[in-house]
Amino acid sequence: MRSLTLGLLLCAGSAAGAAAEWRPSIFDGESKRAIQGCSATMTDDAWSCAFIRCEADRQLGLYLDIPGVLSEGPITLAIDGRDFRLALQPTRGPFGDAHRVAGAGAEMFAAFATGRSLRIRQDGIKKGYDAIPLAGIAPALRKLSQSCQPR
Repeated sequence: MRSLTLGLLLCAGSAAGAAAEWRPSIFDGESKRAIQGCSATMTDDAWSCAFIRCEADRQLGLYLDIPGVLSEGPITLAIDGRDFRLALQPTRGPFGDAHRVAGAGAEMFAAFATGRSLRIRQDGIKKGYDAIPLAGIAPALRKLSQSCQPR
């Protein structure tokens, strides 16, 4: 049921342009502490989204949600051809069944800010769901990073 609800929310958001540009998260209680971007390819039951969140320890965290496809373990994320070898961890966190990306650090978040596309490489990901545009991420990430700084 939670996946169906997420699918409906994401599709409603994509109709409003969420797939085209990074925006505050659509999840309750997360709009001020997380941003999200989604692939242009989406249906009611299939999507690909990334979330960047200000975690409780004031560090940025990265999450990926591709229903029924992602699995715990190694993953490669590429930003404009630059590969980052990371690992996925399952979580019952703030973004439904999204996986947390372990190892995402400052170097990767800096690449997000200047990149054009995030490519997700793991077995089973279909073409169209493997790319998330980074249009609009720089100002959204800058604002999130500033609010995430230790006080």
